[in-house]
Amino acid sequence: MPEGSEQLEGPVQVDSPEGVGGEVRDEAVQSELDAVQAQQYERIKLRITVANLALSIALPLVFLLAGWSEELRDVVEDWSGSAAVVVLLYVLIVSLALEAFTFPLDIYSGYFVERRFGLSRSKLRLWLADWAKGETLQIVFLVGAIELIYFLLRELPGTWWLVAGAGFTLFFVVLSALAPVLLFRLFFKFEPLPDGELKDRLLALSQRLGVYVRGVYVWMLGDKTRKANAALAGWGRTRRILLADTLIEEHTTDEIEVVLAHEMAHQVHRDIWRGLIIQTALVFIALFVVHLALEAWTEPLGLRSVSDIANLPLLLLVTGAVTLVALPVANGLSRRMERAADRYALEKTGMAGPFASAMERLAKQNLSQKRPNGFVEFVLHSHPSVESRIEFAKEWARAHGKGATEIQ
Repeated sequence: MPEGSEQLEGPVQVDSPEGVGGEVRDEAVQSELDAVQAQQYERIKLRITVANLALSIALPLVFLLAGWSEELRDVVEDWSGSAAVVVLLYVLIVSLALEAFTFPLDIYSGYFVERRFGLSRSKLRLWLADWAKGETLQIVFLVGAIELIYFLLRELPGTWWLVAGAGFTLFFVVLSALAPVLLFRLFFKFEPLPDGELKDRLLALSQRLGVYVRGVYVWMLGDKTRKANAALAGWGRTRRILLADTLIEEHTTDEIEVVLAHEMAHQVHRDIWRGLIIQTALVFIALFVVHLALEAWTEPLGLRSVSDIANLPLLLLVTGAVTLVALPVANGLSRRMERAADRYALEKTGMAGPFASAMERLAKQNLSQKRPNGFVEFVLHSHPSVESRIEFAKEWARAHGKGATEIQ
């Protein structure tokens, strides 16, 4: 196991005032233990992220510079004279080869680490089935994207990136609508939330805020994880409220309502479309930089042309570099939208206390660090830290005369 990742196992024993060992029950001590575990968990996850990043750079670079990419292209060209089939075979072979390298990290991070820290409830075979479905979808999307890019490189070598960017934007819009009714159901079960106070309050909240929802559904996460989540997924007639069963089990009705008010704020503020605009801008920038890189490096690397599938590793490296550079900017904008959604939720519900307690409970349930490293938060976190969100709720309560007892 990585250094510093020891799991805290079993009840902690200390000496009581009478000198007799006893199980720690003090909330402050338990909170400290939770914080230590969260720090260990986040440290392991960060190291895995760095390892995946290193692989995503090293593997394409070696594949390209060692001449293996050209050799593979020659092999698949012997199998078929169709440019589209050559691209398909090349991408499938490269994808499977990459999976052989990344699978150990995937299963370690997604299964063994989650089990070690008591977060996963999934059996190994079920985890493997979900992993296989996820990888299959990823490969299908990847093949489609690369087939489009190389078709456009062959037909429109000067303006391919503009057409590709428009195509990807359309895909993102359609996917955001269809994901809750198609993709999510490949991995999770959903059931209508039974009639009762919680459903009535959430539907009343949506009406009061002017956010149309098709219904409220229980997101059956409990068989796979103890983590909790909530979402307002889809747009138009596919928009629906999704509540994890783990959220319903562990949180009060007030806490769930204010969490959903935060999610609805994103709809009111049109954050989905703002996010799509940001994503689209990054896609166009990345494709344009790829265009420049292919024009500049195809000949020095000894490749045939910009539409030579052997330059795919270069395309992946440049796209990854642009994404990495843009990540802090995108996450910074996301944190601003999340803060605005927090403010909106507090203003519309007035429930600063339940908001703060929901953040505390979610941090414990999801094993999140309440105060992450500042640099890590700046680069990798799309949400403000839990501690800063709780402090924001306290400040809001004081500013609106809620009193010292509003948030404990």
